[in-house]
Amino acid sequence: MRKIAKGVAALALVCSSAASAEGGYWGATVGLMDIDQRNVDSPLNVGLRGGYTLPSGWGFEAEYTNSLISGEADVFDGDVDVDIQTLAGYGTYRSYGDLYFKGRLGLLYEDVSVGRFSEDDTGISLGAGVGFNYSPNTNVELEYTMIEEDVGFWSGTVTLNF
Repeated sequence: MRKIAKGVAALALVCSSAASAEGGYWGATVGLMDIDQRNVDSPLNVGLRGGYTLPSGWGFEAEYTNSLISGEADVFDGDVDVDIQTLAGYGTYRSYGDLYFKGRLGLLYEDVSVGRFSEDDTGISLGAGVGFNYSPNTNVELEYTMIEEDVGFWSGTVTLNF
């Protein structure tokens, strides 16, 4: 848990400095952590995202998510809660236009809790999606991000550009 707190503090520091420059953005994301396991219901995660996009379309972003509504796993002694917490840094690319495509690749730390048991892991994460420039300062993005081999994050994000 201490690692997550330090990571969130670093995320806030990096993204605050990036968001103060033109091309910077902050946003909120919500989505389903789709767990590809038998007898496991997926948790609903919410999070914060911040980053910076260069005029070329390349950029970086950081994202933190945590389970708002726990999933459930059917185990031998009954149902237990399933929660997933993530902290990630990505390199990104957004195409040009009001309707655009987005790709991202980066490093992700995750903490998965199933009942009383918890396990964390670090690895490569990648994602793709589409976005829409709703106004000059507001974007809406729909994405799929591979968290690990059997966990994907289907999300919707609203970002405010500065």
